[in-house]
Parts: sequence; structure tokens; C-alpha cells
Amino acid sequence: MRKNAGEQILALSRELDALRSDLKNHASQMRFINDFSQQFNSNISFSEAINVGLEALWHAEEVDSVAALLGEDELGPFHYVGIRGVDDPFAFLGKESPMPLWGILAHALVHQPAPGELDCLTVANILAEGKPQPEEFPWLPAQGSLMIVPLRGRGKTIGAIILCNNKTDTFEKENSKRFLSILVGFLSRSLVECRLHEESMRRARHMVSLQLLTWKMAGIPSVESLLDVLSEESTDMFGTVNVHLFLESANEAESGYATFCLYSGQRVNEQEERFLHSPNIQQLLSWVVEAEQPIFVDPSEPIQSLDAVYYRESGRGVLIPILGSQQTAGGVLLLLAPAGAARPFDEDDLIVMRTIANSASVAISHLQTSTQATLILA
Repeated sequence: MRKNAGEQILALSRELDALRSDLKNHASQMRFINDFSQQFNSNISFSEAINVGLEALWHAEEVDSVAALLGEDELGPFHYVGIRGVDDPFAFLGKESPMPLWGILAHALVHQPAPGELDCLTVANILAEGKPQPEEFPWLPAQGSLMIVPLRGRGKTIGAIILCNNKTDTFEKENSKRFLSILVGFLSRSLVECRLHEESMRRARHMVSLQLLTWKMAGIPSVESLLDVLSEESTDMFGTVNVHLFLESANEAESGYATFCLYSGQRVNEQEERFLHSPNIQQLLSWVVEAEQPIFVDPSEPIQSLDAVYYRESGRGVLIPILGSQQTAGGVLLLLAPAGAARPFDEDDLIVMRTIANSASVAISHLQTSTQATLILA
């Protein structure tokens, strides 16, 4: 009887110790979440929010390494915007993550959790399960455990957080999964709010810059002066931007395409030089002029298919049509961001860019073009 009572007391003592440990762990997690949330405020930028979120997640007990991927929807493309806990993070920052349709990232992003179910995907033993494949996340250790939590907000998937631990089964505990999902969820909402705030500020800045651009366009004496104004105001709106101007020439190439005179106001680097005089540039320019539609380009990527370029939704450069008239020829304005720019141009920029091109068109009609230009031939 005494032996049974002693065993019961021992069992109750162990249960009490376990409850104390759980309470201590919950209290620690609550403090962690509170400290984490207080680091976000109305003045934090999008990039700062990413760094704050990654730093906090990396210091969570369950996490040995963490990476953040950002994109526009479930199908990508996704690029690394931050990574912690690996030997050479700079080898991946800014790089696109391969996303095969059979990959674990795609599976995590397209998954729609049931009500009450956590929105995440875990791998208990990377080595034993053979996933993800090494080429999907080259920085990931070949063993341990993995957890992927999508970044979602306002009905869109904007990316994913990839968490790794060098030990197996780390993320299988419900408490750990829920804790980390809360952190990533808070980060996701903060990123969406930061992006909306930055977008509204960017639009306001664009309106002011466009008003100033319109005022400066009056009385411009030459194409060279026009390029200087366009470069200055475009840089104010989008960050560092190189501006190139293609104006239609009276000559015609043997291929039947129109020819263009190129005006460049900046010192052109080798990569830009190759793009400006690439074999396909004349066909792209002719298409933009005839269709009166802009297209996105990237000078660092060879043009494999012109059809593929026509349907791009973003790029480091954009070709915008300049409408001509009976008195003046049309042309194309090229805005080109340098390698490593904070963000590529996308469709949200097109209204502003078309306004810039229309202002350039009005200015061109009131000036004489210079002979200091390069004739672009096929």
C-alpha cells in the first residue's frame, strides 16, 4: 500500500515538473513574441522588417538556420532576400530559387490549410525522407529537419520562410510549430503593411516628381539636356536609373525594320553596351513603337525568345514608347536600373513611366535633335 502511494506521489511529482516546464516554456515564448512584435513600428521599412524577422527567428531555440524568399504568387519566381546561419549567405542573396513543380516549396505554397490547421509544411528527417532535393535549397544541410511557412497577406502569397534545425524531429511538436507559425504570421502581416505604406509614399513622391518634370521640360534646348532632366527625375522616383533614348531615323534597315538613333546621357558599362547593340534590339524597338506598348527587359539575360520578352511582368529595364506626330518621329525610352537594384521595375510603375515618356514626346516636338547619336542598324 505504501509502495503504491509512493509511486503515485512520484508520478504526480513528475507530472507537476512537466507542467512547470511547459508553463515556463509558454511564458518564455510569450515574452519572445512580445519582444518580437515591439520591434515593428510605423517607421520600419520593408527591408528592415525582413532583417528584424530573420534575426528573431534565427535566435529561436528551435532554429539553426533560416532563409526568406519573396515573390508575387505561388508560382514565383522567388528570390532570396535574407538568410541566417549558413557559411556564405552572400552567395544566395538576390539569387532566384529554383522552384520545380515537384519541389517541396511549391507543395508548401499551394497547400490550402483547413480551418484550424497550421499553414506550414515540415520534414522530420531530411536524410531519411530524401527531401528536399539538394538542388532545391543548396544552402540546406543534408540532414536534420525542416519547416516551411508561407508568407501570405491580403489574399496573396508573397513568399516563404524556411526554417532548419540540424537535429531530426525538431518541428514535429505542435507547440513548436504553432510558436514559429505565430512569429512568421506576424512577420507576414508586417511585411504587407510595410509594402502598402512604402507604395503609398512612392506614389506620392512620383506625383511631386512628375509635376517637377513637366515644369523642367519647358524650354529644353537639346536631346542631351532632355536626357539629363529625365535621368535626374527618374532617379528621384525609382532610385539610380540610366536613361537611353532611341529616336526613329529616316533610314530603313535591309530587314525592313525601322532604324533608330541612340542617345545615351550616361557612361555606359560593358553589359549595357552589349544590350544596346544586341542583334535583337531593333526588333524590340520596332515592336514597342508599332504596338505602342512597353516591355520589360533585363540586360544581364540573353534574349532566347522575343515572344517570351513581350509577356514579362517585371525587369531591371523597361522600354517605353514615345509617340510621334506628323512633324516628329516616334521613338523608345529605355530606363535601366543598375545590377543589385532594390527592386525591379514592374507593372505598377507603368502609369508613371508612360507619363514620363509622354512628357519627353512633347519636349522632343519643340527641339532640334542633335547629330551626336549612334545609328542602330540590324
